[in-house]
Amino acid sequence: MRFEIMNAGKVKLCASLCMWLGIVTWIGNVKLHLWSVFVQQSTERDVVFSVLNEQVNFSKRHAPENAGLRDGKTFNIRSPVIRNNVIEHRVFWSAWLDSLSTRVFGVEHERKWREQVRDARVVVLEAGCGRPTNRLATFADGTRACVRYGIDADQVLGETLSYYLAELLGISNLPPLALSKLNLSSEQWASVRGNIEASEWSPNAIVSLTEFIPNVTGVFIPLHLRKQQGGGLQLSAETISNMTVTYLVELMQWSDLIIFDYLTANFDRIVSHIFSLQWDARVMERTTNNLLKTINGHLLFIDNEAGLVHGYRVLDLWERYHRLLLSSSCIFRRSTVRRISEMKRSGNSAKLLYELYRAREPLARELSSLSEEHALTLQYRIDVVYKHIKQCTEIM
Repeated sequence: MRFEIMNAGKVKLCASLCMWLGIVTWIGNVKLHLWSVFVQQSTERDVVFSVLNEQVNFSKRHAPENAGLRDGKTFNIRSPVIRNNVIEHRVFWSAWLDSLSTRVFGVEHERKWREQVRDARVVVLEAGCGRPTNRLATFADGTRACVRYGIDADQVLGETLSYYLAELLGISNLPPLALSKLNLSSEQWASVRGNIEASEWSPNAIVSLTEFIPNVTGVFIPLHLRKQQGGGLQLSAETISNMTVTYLVELMQWSDLIIFDYLTANFDRIVSHIFSLQWDARVMERTTNNLLKTINGHLLFIDNEAGLVHGYRVLDLWERYHRLLLSSSCIFRRSTVRRISEMKRSGNSAKLLYELYRAREPLARELSSLSEEHALTLQYRIDVVYKHIKQCTEIM
């Protein structure tokens, strides 16, 4: 009996030891697993920051003044730390991202181009540059420009004032522009007099010349800006995830375009797409009117003849869609917001626009400018954009 009791005790002791050994082993495995997860997350975090740092360093070392961003690396910005590298205070594109974007056309390049083409001799005038009334001109030195005659002078005025409004806003996506008069006996137009007469252009009419940019492609409205299931257009920090840096830089340009098209009431670009949704559900799957992309990823806001003058005249038809487009974006460039704030404080944006336009264009007085009514409309739309930006900051 005593022997059996001793054996039973040993069995119980062994069982207890095995149980405790199992518990210790399990705890060890759990710790090992947790440690491996921690190491893996730390490694992933280090890799993400390494990619971000390399992108910043690469762009600062190698990006020329007028080059677009070519980096197509993908990174995840779902975590708050990384998202802050893209969005600041939930409504501003970050300084880091803005630093990766360059001017599309440099200030000095624009000045030289204007001076060059105002008196340059046109040797070829052929069909091209969009509308049937437009022509593609080739100058004696091989430079090419789009000549926009317009259905009436107001379209040329709208194109010109839109260009200088963009300059006031610090938006450089519009090709350089200069005005010229169709003096058929002048050295500039004499060689293509027959083409001008065949086009039935009025002698001494004022036309706009804009730099012709080759090797461009059409542009689709980004998925994050398309109207889906009646929910309106969407562009918020919450929708941004797993995007390439290149795509984010393009979205930053879109945010400028949305403000620009609202201020000018240009219905002949994105707004016309929104309008067409009521009978064409697939319109958003086609390229956008009057918007091109360069090989460097820069967006070109071209053919702005509907802006400011004609666009203001037909506001009753389009304002609903202009407001819908403006409400689609609550992320802005700080520099653009600063310019809007300055124009809001001035209380006379049309005066600032006219002063810049008259200083740059010798033909400004002859072409005229905004009427008093349209000047008030511009200021009102500046105020609306300012209020929209303020509401975005308060809501976010």
